[in-house]
Amino acid sequence: MVGLIEVIDSYISGDWGNEEYSNESPNAVFCVRGADIVPISNHSFSNIPKRYVSNRTIETKLLKEGDLVVEKSGGSPTQSTGRVVYISKDLIESVGSIVCSNFCTAIRVKPEWNPLYVYYYWQNIYNRGVFFNFEGKTSGIKNLQMDNALSAIEIEYLPLEKQNEIVAILSAIDSKITINRQINDNLPTLDHSSVVVTTRLAA
Repeated sequence: MVGLIEVIDSYISGDWGNEEYSNESPNAVFCVRGADIVPISNHSFSNIPKRYVSNRTIETKLLKEGDLVVEKSGGSPTQSTGRVVYISKDLIESVGSIVCSNFCTAIRVKPEWNPLYVYYYWQNIYNRGVFFNFEGKTSGIKNLQMDNALSAIEIEYLPLEKQNEIVAILSAIDSKITINRQINDNLPTLDHSSVVVTTRLAA
């Protein structure tokens, strides 16, 4: 086992940017917020806000496939900070340039780690409520004590080949869940009168 902090190659800070184009902020990007984490995890990309950022942000803060975005501020009494979302190829191909908001931090893992393996492990830790133990509060907003959390929480080190095998299994399950969700979302909704008519005809 090693600390999660040993997995991380670099951090990418957030940038909320501006609502409109300007000479100082000429680059259109889509900005991932805490509110976008669940929809993105469910492969819904339509409500990610469009913002405008500086050339410097494009050079230093643009996200790429495999990055993990962590919510560091926010949460609620029943929901801790520390939610995570994986920046997938599908997301980038769908919306284009992506950054994360100021209330989030993106992390990029070292080459010997499969980022999806780290993502699935992080999700498991989050679902067990571990991040509640690493929160502070300023101005009424909960903040994740990131360094403390990543130093204290351990992850099982496995050879990259084994990580890839685990990811293949979990990704296949995720794909089936996504397909089932899309099927359910596209099913026609029957109103009460239709049900009554169908029942009478069947009788």
